[in-house]
Amino acid sequence: MQREHRRSLATSSGEARGGPPPLRRRKFFWLPYVFVAPLALVLFSISVFPLLWESWVSLQDLRTTNILRGAPFVGLGNYTKLFHDPLFYHSLHISLYFVIGSIFGQFLLGLIIALIFHRMPGVARWLRPVFILPWILSAIIVGYSWIWMYDYNFGLINLALRAVGLHPIKWLNDVSMAIWALVITNIWRGTPFTMLFLEAALKNIPFELYEAAYVDGANSWQVFRHITFPMLRPAVAINLILVTMWTFNLFDTILVMTQGGPADATLTTAMYMYKIAFRYGLFGYGAAIALVMLAINGIMALLYVRTVGKAALS
Repeated sequence: MQREHRRSLATSSGEARGGPPPLRRRKFFWLPYVFVAPLALVLFSISVFPLLWESWVSLQDLRTTNILRGAPFVGLGNYTKLFHDPLFYHSLHISLYFVIGSIFGQFLLGLIIALIFHRMPGVARWLRPVFILPWILSAIIVGYSWIWMYDYNFGLINLALRAVGLHPIKWLNDVSMAIWALVITNIWRGTPFTMLFLEAALKNIPFELYEAAYVDGANSWQVFRHITFPMLRPAVAINLILVTMWTFNLFDTILVMTQGGPADATLTTAMYMYKIAFRYGLFGYGAAIALVMLAINGIMALLYVRTVGKAALS
């Protein structure tokens, strides 16, 4: 009886303090971690472990000729070789044109279409599925479709040029035009994502701000400059980060359309990494290129956050 009385007193004192008894708290302390552990293990296996393994491979001279008998450890030798590789700098130069051209076109067209759809809901209801179609198609289908459209003799683009009296263009076989042909293709495919992203952000802007601005006599440009675009800054920053990374790492469409040619005119850094690792079998050197690309992605994301996206952090 005395033992039960003491136990009841301990329970009542714990409830008086506003919390569960210490024994019960210890019993369920590890329960949340047990539920989270499977997901953490999956995330570690598909993200952290491959990154660690790739970092280790980049420190070795691993290639197809020594993959079974063991690769020699070279330390930072692959990185030293990479930063003295003129073809690597050429690929960065090509990627710069490809990324800037694609982002400029996607953002400008996506913003214009998003503004039109936001102001014309009836038009958006019918045209939105058509504009989304390029984004949901696979990169392989997009690549082969645009190869046919760029065909010198029978492509739709050159047929249109001939119809208006202009000379046809060797889009994918001209060293000076091939990269811009890829930029046009990437703009066509990536614009729907930017359009949907910015259209969703436009719906979150309070309508009262527009009413107050028009009552004060502001015109459409002033409303866009002082209300719409500042309110879109967080969405713009996130969209630019995502689009920049996707464009810089784009591989499959380029592989289908040009494979880095002609004469390395479309050899982006992602395409160069693929050729080094899987065509030439230099896995250690290819891993070093991949990690440098990861660092470049992080730097670009940081620049966007520091310049465009300060409002996204507030």
